[in-house]
Amino acid sequence: MKTFLLAAVLLLFTSVYAHAQTDTIFVKGNEQILCTNIKETADQYSFKYLNAKNKKLKSSILKYLVDSVKYYVPVVDSNSVLIKKNKMKTVAVDTIAASELQPKERPWRFTAAVGVNLGSVLEFNNPIGSDKKTLSLNTSLDVGLNYRKPGRRFEMTNELHYLFGIQKEGLSGGTHLQRVQDNLATLHDISVGLGKKNTWNFNVILKASTSVFEIFDGDYFKDFTSFGRIKGFASPYDITVSPGIKYQPNQSFRISLSPYSFQLYGVKNKEISNKGIFITDLDASGNYKNFIYKRLGAEVNFWFDKKIKEWLDMQYRLSFSSDYFENFGKNGLMDGLFITRIKIVKDIYITHRLSLSSNLARDFWKPYFNQNIMISYSKSF
Repeated sequence: MKTFLLAAVLLLFTSVYAHAQTDTIFVKGNEQILCTNIKETADQYSFKYLNAKNKKLKSSILKYLVDSVKYYVPVVDSNSVLIKKNKMKTVAVDTIAASELQPKERPWRFTAAVGVNLGSVLEFNNPIGSDKKTLSLNTSLDVGLNYRKPGRRFEMTNELHYLFGIQKEGLSGGTHLQRVQDNLATLHDISVGLGKKNTWNFNVILKASTSVFEIFDGDYFKDFTSFGRIKGFASPYDITVSPGIKYQPNQSFRISLSPYSFQLYGVKNKEISNKGIFITDLDASGNYKNFIYKRLGAEVNFWFDKKIKEWLDMQYRLSFSSDYFENFGKNGLMDGLFITRIKIVKDIYITHRLSLSSNLARDFWKPYFNQNIMISYSKSF
């Protein structure tokens, strides 16, 4: 009789527990959290749950750890209370400890995306010009390694963006592969919060850019014109350092203002620097310099990152700099990178990449414009 009453109480407890937990949070890795009172903020979900002693507790989980949330559907998690029957004996075993209910937060987040775009232009019998026969290939690589831990003031964003394109004009063996684009850029934002919420921060933004491959005259990968190399890795290289104050009201948007920024610009390859292609300043011996330091003055950076329900990913970067902030519109520089990914199927996206750069002293409304649309594979770790 006592055994029967014990089993009845356990079954009643299980039923009440299952119906009390009306919502479900599906965590990446096929884990589930049964809970109530889910509240959503910009970067996390907070909720209430029952622990092993049937006590209601509060907890929270970061959004990037969650696959989906299901509301108002009673779900019985058979792992919460496991009933083992051994002959006439019934035992209740709690398999989920309170400390294990919320997954461990990952302060480091790694993302990678690879894109490709194949193109071909064939024309025959053009009535107003020569026929075009062009094959092209554009590829991209976007890598991110970010550090953020709730409650800590130190945060870090590291990004690498690489865009490479080649083409072959004509289908005959007499035409050679040419470089269309070969741009490697890294972006870094290192900050220390002034308060617990990290709304205001001291930060340093560092940007670097260069090429990867050795390129010869005519944008060829071999020296067909006997003019020699015109570009290569770290020839030239461009490094900009901008210490300042950052305002970050949420994890999507940040503004960084630097009252003073500077640029390190150089050409590592001696053969390229001797041509005076990138640095025209001369040293005391009358040779072209291979390094210059330039004061850029004030700089403001706008960074926007937004992900909407796993199908739309936006990553926008825009900066303005000027030697004298009050004459900003006359002698400033503008630089922007805008990456938009639209999900097709799992981990496969259509990626639109837009680069803008302009010398504001010349024409603000006519910046250098570079656009690429490609199919990409993107994954977060």
